[in-house]
Amino acid sequence: MVGVKLMRNAFAADSGILAYFAAEGGERQARAELFAAAVGSYKNPQSHRDVNLNDPVEAVEIIMLASHFIEDR
Repeated sequence: MVGVKLMRNAFAADSGILAYFAAEGGERQARAELFAAAVGSYKNPQSHRDVNLNDPVEAVEIIMLASHFIEDR
């Protein structure tokens, strides 16, 4: 299992090994979708073709999104 399918499985709201069970079910589902979307939007394209990342605004947006994945619980 890789990519988006892996993220949806790992963060699955009811059974994911990386799900944050202290949060409400809808929040856990949203987090699973957020991780899946990040992988689908930013990791997958670079795995399949040469992606031009010369736009500093886009780079900042990616970094800001990534910062949401780094949190202390």
